[in-house]
Amino acid sequence: MKIKGAKARKIYNSKGEEAIEVEIRSEKAVAKGSCDAGTSTGGFEVKAYPKEGVDFIVNKFNKNISKQIVNLDISDFDDLEEVEKVFGIFDVTEDLKNIGGNIIIATEYAILKAVSKGEVWKFLNPKAKKIPGILANIIGGGKHSANNGSDFQEFLIIPKTKDVSKAIRVSVEIYEKVKEDLKKRDKDFKGGRNIEGALVPDLLNLEILTLLKKICDKIGKKNRIEIGLGLDIAANGLWNGRRYEYKKFSKGETKKNLSKEEQIEYIRKLIRNYNLTYVEDPLEEEDFEGFRELNKGLGVICGDDLIVTDIERLKNAVRKISAVIIKPNQIGSLIKTKEAVDFALKNKIMPVISHRSGATNDPIIAHLAVGWGLPLIKTGLMGGERINRLNELIRIKENL
Repeated sequence: MKIKGAKARKIYNSKGEEAIEVEIRSEKAVAKGSCDAGTSTGGFEVKAYPKEGVDFIVNKFNKNISKQIVNLDISDFDDLEEVEKVFGIFDVTEDLKNIGGNIIIATEYAILKAVSKGEVWKFLNPKAKKIPGILANIIGGGKHSANNGSDFQEFLIIPKTKDVSKAIRVSVEIYEKVKEDLKKRDKDFKGGRNIEGALVPDLLNLEILTLLKKICDKIGKKNRIEIGLGLDIAANGLWNGRRYEYKKFSKGETKKNLSKEEQIEYIRKLIRNYNLTYVEDPLEEEDFEGFRELNKGLGVICGDDLIVTDIERLKNAVRKISAVIIKPNQIGSLIKTKEAVDFALKNKIMPVISHRSGATNDPIIAHLAVGWGLPLIKTGLMGGERINRLNELIRIKENL
């Protein structure tokens, strides 16, 4: 496919923030791409946008960058290297502070859609056979919620079934049951959602875990399906440079500070007591050795801010984590994202492709998950920009 036209425009994401959409035109197709932008971001990520803002990079793309992209010939995934070389002309910084990573990812998404005529998963792997399991966000807190939210950023579930429609249905059933129970506990609870569509109860961390586990066990038994329970601690938001600060720790001590060693032991107890099958970012983003200590014998520890989809950081995390979050705009390159995925799979680290809080309606991460053979996709359930990734999995499954 030869690129005949490239255009960027400003759109808005699920938080009402400015975002970028790129449109790519070939002789036979027109396709658009856009990507999420996070709220809780790792310190080692590339910049999503330049400091001058979205209008600046949209204008720069349309006046300068697009001219270098037109006439590029794309026939397979590795040809995206030529696209990234073009962007490299305009930004040589490691953190992409001059143009931002989102313009690159949005462009690459649009190119993949154009060259594949919308079937990105098949373009990546015509022999793809598996739909990923879903890691669904039910209850939210941390930076994703108001001040009354829990200390933990996400309370997650994993319906253990190969039937994606059943996984979605059971997840929604759990979500609605949690909302129903929260209304019984608090007559003023309106079922409010955070920026990722998750419920936000004014409860202590352990009260939420206990409630969610009870409901998952009940609904899992009813539907004859095992429901795994998970957490995204997002420990960067708790870390003050010396200790982890909790505001909703327990009934006896709502406010409590934990040392690194105490945090590790606390997470171990949570895993044992609630039979957790997934724990993301339990420690702050520079504590590789702490992750190693916590990961011993557990096999459920996932790194997000620790890795930021960077293969060099991932290499340093071998045998220190058992899973890694994959977010292409953290690294600003689909080529580098794929390298991180391949390295993870070769080193028995489970790659989990993930949404972000400032989401657009682009469902392409569902295609990446299938095409790259990823075991899990992390997303929300409520809101069109969330459920559309899961609905896309249903569509893809029909064509596998």
